[in-house]
Amino acid sequence: MRRVILILLVLMQLMFFINFVINDGIIFFSIYVWAVLSIISLISGWRALKSEPNLYENRKIHLTLSLSLFLLSVISLVFILIIVILRPFYL
Repeated sequence: MRRVILILLVLMQLMFFINFVINDGIIFFSIYVWAVLSIISLISGWRALKSEPNLYENRKIHLTLSLSLFLLSVISLVFILIIVILRPFYL
């Protein structure tokens, strides 16, 4: 179950990056949703990094998913800060 949640959070983060690239911008309220999702993903990724995998879960897969979610959410937060600084009219 935890693996599914980690995969879904990674896919949602990627969806915001793809949406920004395809639409050449973002809708004004979508940056707030993206920021909240990034904070939730950051916390979930950090908790998953600190926890041990379940009995039937591979340790390498668990580490890869949790590390990728954590790094992707940090990159996402940095990207949001860049958008806020360079293009404040999206707010």
